[in-house]
Amino acid sequence: MKKTIFLLLFTLFAGITITNAQDLTEKDVPSPVMTAFKQKYPSATDTKWKKTKNGKLEADFKVSDKKAEAKFSPEGVWLESKQRIGKAQVPAKIIDYVKKNYAGYEIDKTEFQEESKDNKKEYEVVIKKDQIKEELKFDAQGNFVKKKDKKDKKEQKEG
Repeated sequence: MKKTIFLLLFTLFAGITITNAQDLTEKDVPSPVMTAFKQKYPSATDTKWKKTKNGKLEADFKVSDKKAEAKFSPEGVWLESKQRIGKAQVPAKIIDYVKKNYAGYEIDKTEFQEESKDNKKEYEVVIKKDQIKEELKFDAQGNFVKKKDKKDKKEQKEG
């Protein structure tokens, strides 16, 4: 009986994991997606593909040794991307904002994010002080937009 319950639970959790995201080989990625990806990111390396639960195709890769991620529709339409950037690439306006409003905090990591919908571009900056971490959003010009709360993080992971 215990074995049956264990196997049932194992199968259930394995099924949930598979439905959340499915790893793909490059040959499983539709050709319009591969073409669009190679055009947008010709210098991408270490690319790994997966299909999300809502059918989008997601590439995790590196550009100039920095982590990046891009999502495409199955038809090859680019939807959004995120790319880590080095501290030297963070706009001075963002650095000044952090120094002025978060004394003692250091910039831990920064991502530049783009969405095709509304041509939205923004920076997501993770700052830390001791064990405390905060996530801040800035627009493409470096203007503060908002501080992300835990609800925002959960919603982002579900998308």
